[in-house]
Amino acid sequence: MLIDINFFSETSIVRNTYIPWQWLVAPMFYLFAHYFLNKKKIKKKHLFYLIGPFIIITAIHGGQFLYQQYLNPQYIITKYYERGLFLYTNLISFVQTPAIIYLMYTIVLKFENLFDNENTLRKIKKEINWLKYIIHFGAAIAAIGTFSAIIGIILDMKQSFYAYPFFISISVWVYWIGYIGIRRSSSHLEIKKINNLSSYQNKGMATFEKINQHIILKKVYLNHNINRDTIAENFEISNGYLSQLINTHTEGNFNDYINKLRVEHSKKILLDSQYNSYTIESIGLECGFKSKSNFYSAFKKFTNQTPNQYKKNKISSESLT
Repeated sequence: MLIDINFFSETSIVRNTYIPWQWLVAPMFYLFAHYFLNKKKIKKKHLFYLIGPFIIITAIHGGQFLYQQYLNPQYIITKYYERGLFLYTNLISFVQTPAIIYLMYTIVLKFENLFDNENTLRKIKKEINWLKYIIHFGAAIAAIGTFSAIIGIILDMKQSFYAYPFFISISVWVYWIGYIGIRRSSSHLEIKKINNLSSYQNKGMATFEKINQHIILKKVYLNHNINRDTIAENFEISNGYLSQLINTHTEGNFNDYINKLRVEHSKKILLDSQYNSYTIESIGLECGFKSKSNFYSAFKKFTNQTPNQYKKNKISSESLT
């Protein structure tokens, strides 16, 4: 814009040289996003694909300037908003930028797909949503820039005002990226913490699955004397770790976990005609509960009904069908 108000003279080197910085905005943001999410060095080949176009376009414009200065002083370098080399290369940049923005979006989605646990995924999305907002804004700017370049080429504009929306929006985007980058500089630590927790939970899930299968397949829950000590000793883990596994993967404590399995088993027995002669207390004992009161309280906790109510309601609904 300093050029537009003739801050520099017509023969000024600054006025006649051109460094295509817009070719670097999306690649630099991509590198930031890649490192922020992956913490890995990018391959040299990929780095060339990102930075190479900037180097090539800079060389082309540099060659044009040198050609005018030393070989053909009569050669006219068109203004950046006029139909010519500047505008054509700008239009090409709006092919590169959306492609890089798309790649950024894919690495964000791939990063999210690394997490299966819903709670962990929710936390991760909260930490990286700002990346998506910047990507969306960048896509909008690319559209504005493309539209501006096409107008400039078709109408061969002699004034630069048509490009101001693009200049302003890309300036806002760059400053926003800088602001968010500083503000979110510690987000990668939070993501690392969530990553570590997710790995720990995944490892714990495998252990819990072994314990869960053992208890269900062998119907260990029917044993009146089953307790944490016995289970923990069988799997050579501490009581505390066993409690943590059950709390994490069942959202309840050890007693709730065992009693829920017993209640599910009792629901089948209550409807089984072979047990019609059994009292409610006997069914409770059969399912691993130590007393009638324990059976009633656990059954109501998980079904909001007493055993008798459950049996009556089920028989009534089956008779209607």
